[in-house]
Amino acid sequence: MTEIELASKNHIMKTKMLKYLLPIAVISLISGHCFGQRHQIIENPNYGPDSASRMECASNLSIMNQYVKINTLEYAYDSWRSCFYNCPQASKNIYIHGAKILKYKIENEPDENMKQAWVDSLMMLYDQRIEYFKQPGYVYGMKGVDLLRYRKAAIEEAYGYLEKSVDLRDEKVDESVAVTFISTSYILMQQSIIGPDVMITNYVKIMDLLEQKTASGDNDPKIAQAIEGIEKIFAESGAADCESLISIFAPKFQENPEDIQFLKKVTTLLSQTSCEKSELYAQTAEKLFQLEPSADAAAKLGGLFAVKEDYTKSSQYYKQAVETETDAVKKAFYYYQLGKIAFQTKDYSSVRKNCLAAINLKSNYGEAYILIGSAYAASSPTCGSNDFEKKAVYWAAVDKFAKAKAVDPTVTEVADEQIKAYSQRFPNNENAFFNGYTDGQSYTVGGWINETTTVRTTK
Repeated sequence: MTEIELASKNHIMKTKMLKYLLPIAVISLISGHCFGQRHQIIENPNYGPDSASRMECASNLSIMNQYVKINTLEYAYDSWRSCFYNCPQASKNIYIHGAKILKYKIENEPDENMKQAWVDSLMMLYDQRIEYFKQPGYVYGMKGVDLLRYRKAAIEEAYGYLEKSVDLRDEKVDESVAVTFISTSYILMQQSIIGPDVMITNYVKIMDLLEQKTASGDNDPKIAQAIEGIEKIFAESGAADCESLISIFAPKFQENPEDIQFLKKVTTLLSQTSCEKSELYAQTAEKLFQLEPSADAAAKLGGLFAVKEDYTKSSQYYKQAVETETDAVKKAFYYYQLGKIAFQTKDYSSVRKNCLAAINLKSNYGEAYILIGSAYAASSPTCGSNDFEKKAVYWAAVDKFAKAKAVDPTVTEVADEQIKAYSQRFPNNENAFFNGYTDGQSYTVGGWINETTTVRTTK
């Protein structure tokens, strides 16, 4: 006999001895209980209808607990089964340990029909736990998750249990239940069993509950992981198109236009799905700003009205964002947005003013330098009294593009394209010579630009 075979034989012998010796040890332990403890059991109707059955229940409970404690679940079944049917109200452990025992049976059962019978037993265990020990919200959650785990075809039934759990648990919803509820909603939507409106409603409900958990000071990392997973599922679902969101949330906004949490959720969803041009986004975003003014809310409105090409309103909101923002990088971005608005209205001097303010807060703001260069180039037709002076503006513009990639390598490709395009518009050699300039000399661009640059000509 090999060492492996010998070790295996010894293990089998030990487990067999354990199976028979542990119950004897437990019975001895119970028999040795003090009179008071035995009396409590004998007098407790939850343990059975008479003293003999009550002592038997106590014995089986102890045997079950000990087997589970040493992780020999295969031997715990008989004692658990006796408790489950004969004294179901004796201890919650009948259901806590029983779920472990039945899952062990399911996961180690080779016959598919028997496996499904064990799944039925697990579902019955959950129902009986609710009957005798309540906590329906918590137990329905476990029931839904386990049904889906062991019987994937029962997705509608599992969804029903998960929905009950969510509604009953409210902000105490378990993270695993929350994620499974949304993933199940997604599958049912794909099968056209529920519509996108239900998917969206479920998403909003779950996110609100998880955010309430976070707001209450619960810093469990599982909450953040659940939120991340749910957002990913929802984004991939495709449920949140503009039409669906507007049809769901427009009536709710009319019913309760001053619910700040609702307004935040709607504006976020509409923003995530590129629905900023919708009238609902404008209404909810402006209402949110009235109720809870902040730099972030003002910036959202600035972006909204920029998309709608209402540059007056956009500028007003970005200016408010600049006034109230304390973060330098965010404030620089808001100044840059003001520069972009000024570019659209051809107020080129304001482009430079706002971009320089942005650069003052963020020295490597390459995009701001590119925008200044673009403003210089765009103003060429109105700068100077002759063709040479107008084209000389491109020298100053190219200087800004070069500066942009020098401070911010991420804009190099854009800057090089601009440099190539506008370098071709430089004055030619003859025109520069006619006006008294040669390559390398200093030259001051006039007008509002009023900036010294270097002469460069095309050949």
